[in-house]
Amino acid sequence: MFNKEKRDDNLIFILVGIVLCLASMFPFFVLGENSIITYNDQLDGELITYILNAKHLFEGLDTYPELMNGIPVAGMISPAPLFVLLFKVFKPFTAFLIMMLLTKLSAFHSMYLFLGKITKKSWIGFVIGVAFMMMPYYPVYGLCIPGQAFLWYAVLLLIEEKSEDESVLKKNLWAYFLIIIYGLTSSIALVGFGIVIVLTILTVVLFFKSVKNALKVLLADVILVITYALVNVPLINQLIGLGKHFVSHKSEVVIPSRDFVFLFNEYILGEYPYAACCQKVVIIFAILAILVSVLFVVIKKENEDELKERLKLLLIPVLFIACSFVLIVLYNIPAVINFRNNTQGMLHDFNFERISWMLPIAWMAVLGISMDILHECVDGDKKALKAITSIAGILACLVIFAIAGFNSDTKTSFMRMIKGREYKQISFGQFYSEDLFKKVEDIIGRDKSEYKVISMGLLPASAAYNGFNCLDAYSNNYDVSYKHEFREIMEDELAKSEYYTAYFDDWGNRCYIYLANYKTGINANFYNITFYDTEINYSKAKEMGADYVISASMIDGYENRGLTLLNETPVSSDDCWYELYIYRIN
Repeated sequence: MFNKEKRDDNLIFILVGIVLCLASMFPFFVLGENSIITYNDQLDGELITYILNAKHLFEGLDTYPELMNGIPVAGMISPAPLFVLLFKVFKPFTAFLIMMLLTKLSAFHSMYLFLGKITKKSWIGFVIGVAFMMMPYYPVYGLCIPGQAFLWYAVLLLIEEKSEDESVLKKNLWAYFLIIIYGLTSSIALVGFGIVIVLTILTVVLFFKSVKNALKVLLADVILVITYALVNVPLINQLIGLGKHFVSHKSEVVIPSRDFVFLFNEYILGEYPYAACCQKVVIIFAILAILVSVLFVVIKKENEDELKERLKLLLIPVLFIACSFVLIVLYNIPAVINFRNNTQGMLHDFNFERISWMLPIAWMAVLGISMDILHECVDGDKKALKAITSIAGILACLVIFAIAGFNSDTKTSFMRMIKGREYKQISFGQFYSEDLFKKVEDIIGRDKSEYKVISMGLLPASAAYNGFNCLDAYSNNYDVSYKHEFREIMEDELAKSEYYTAYFDDWGNRCYIYLANYKTGINANFYNITFYDTEINYSKAKEMGADYVISASMIDGYENRGLTLLNETPVSSDDCWYELYIYRIN
């Protein structure tokens, strides 16, 4: 594919990228389970899906019995199905660490290939790839965003002109292989649906230019759809009414309406955390790069053709961002929101707004093409100016690298490595507290398969991770009838809090026990105290199958609430910031 000099340059860039990736992983290698990992949506939810899917791999179950008296498998599909195999082979933290490494490597390598192909400059792909590698995208979402550029690189391979030094068949097979891998390591619900739509539109456009290329892209689209279908069989069955039938709790979700300013801040200025990629830096650099380039072309009356060609190329990602944003705005106008809230099925349940998960790649394309414009449109005879423009692009990527790194788990884990436990953040090991829950198991003294628990004052994922069967869980797709029944356990408590009532009734993904006067989650201020004036229907919990309550604090008046305290002295651990009380439901 490349001449020897080009191959050598690529090898150097790739090796340096790998070294930098490994360097960014250094704190995690040193700390192990003491690493600081963002727990929201990861440790408290998606990681459990990987563990359960690995545990029951190839068993063909309709429900997983460990959660919610049997949660539908369709509600526990992992965002990156191929990575489930890691959890089958390795301990959860090791599997998670490998996922993190793979997402970082994919972020760098995919962006290096993609932008190198677009700009014809490997150094641009390299510096942006290094910056992109540090983006704090959650590893549990696999390659949804970090590896997405692999797919667009594959599309470029399929439609580019034939090269003399490579086999067309080999190139096409490589492209289709990348598409399959992306389908296996990403989620159709989070981003795949949008990619399928874009590939379909691209197929139609290409039919008017090159039928051959259109057919190649159409085949890519079909391959991606088939891949997604094969790894999302339970979800497909739910949609077409096969397998275990249930009405999802999403049917009751109240969809909020957001105004233009909110959406602009979220998706253009980068406030939306799941698809943020330092857009403000990209916008500022792109504007300055274009202005300076135009100024040089006008003054020197040179490189006008280069500027026009690259501006046409820049228009593609800019238009994609603009069109996506317009669609998101229209999707949020009151009339559409009211229609969705008053309908059922896919029109209500599906979140089309997640097309925003395709925007980071477009923003990086804007950055790369802007760097290319600046580099090519200055006076070509002055090498010093060329160097300056290259340095300007590199500095922009360094700023992005710094901002992204500051907001990532690499920074927090590095701080934990330096300060030790004085750095007050929750580590992977502390979140799940295996030693603590082993003591809970010993106090109960029964095989965990024989009973179920509910958690109070702490997230139920900790109990689920440690092998307890839980009535409570975090799921974005479970039976609405279970939600109604579970609500009866805490309906008197919810009546005392408008916030928790709306949080559970209008959303409900976190099917937890909520206490009106106490926060459920990671907050040390609400641990090791006493829960007063709580109105929890433990009889209903017992009726639903719960035998024990695991509480992060003492429950006042437990004797009169149908509970028996099993440990007068709370269960504690040197490595955990909270203690546990275990109550048997009479």
